[in-house]
Amino acid sequence: MVRGVLPLPQHRDLVRVVVWDGIAPTTSMAYDVPLSDHDGNDVPAAELVAAVRQLVRHSPGDVPLASADPGDGHGIPVVPAETVRLILDAHPQALDLTDALHAAATGIAPSVDTGNQDGLVLLGFLLLDEERARLYLTGGGLPDTVGLDVGLRDRHGAVISAITGLSAALPSLIADDQLQYNPSDETDPCCVKVFDLTHW
Repeated sequence: MVRGVLPLPQHRDLVRVVVWDGIAPTTSMAYDVPLSDHDGNDVPAAELVAAVRQLVRHSPGDVPLASADPGDGHGIPVVPAETVRLILDAHPQALDLTDALHAAATGIAPSVDTGNQDGLVLLGFLLLDEERARLYLTGGGLPDTVGLDVGLRDRHGAVISAITGLSAALPSLIADDQLQYNPSDETDPCCVKVFDLTHW
């Protein structure tokens, strides 16, 4: 489990992620995770999550630790950025279905910054299979709760980390009554109608 995400004022190109077993804080381990790739490009948030998952899965028990910085006051062992890069190079981060499901749900959920001007509300979601999820929405001109089936993989089978095209088009699809052209034969007790938007 993630115990904390800490800024490193001396190293703005890193973030310190502290993980633990969820039972005893003494099991904590911190990883100084680079915020940019080898080419200097920013690492997207979904890939940072995938990187932390890989670090936890593949860190050997004898990982070289950075010397404890008495100034941080936490006493948590730290795996330095150089070691983190070696682990990630040996085990590249890969997005998985949880990343895709998270991206789908947050891509549709209203942003705090926009004040939810479209009136859409994400009520829930369900992973249907390895390829798609159903998002349950209401408001924003919808007659009742509807289910929107969205794809979680691209045409090559790789997990996707964003559904920005759909989230941008959805208010117009609803306002212009275009959802009717994307029907699904499936029924669902949690909504009045299901629409197939897996092609987005």
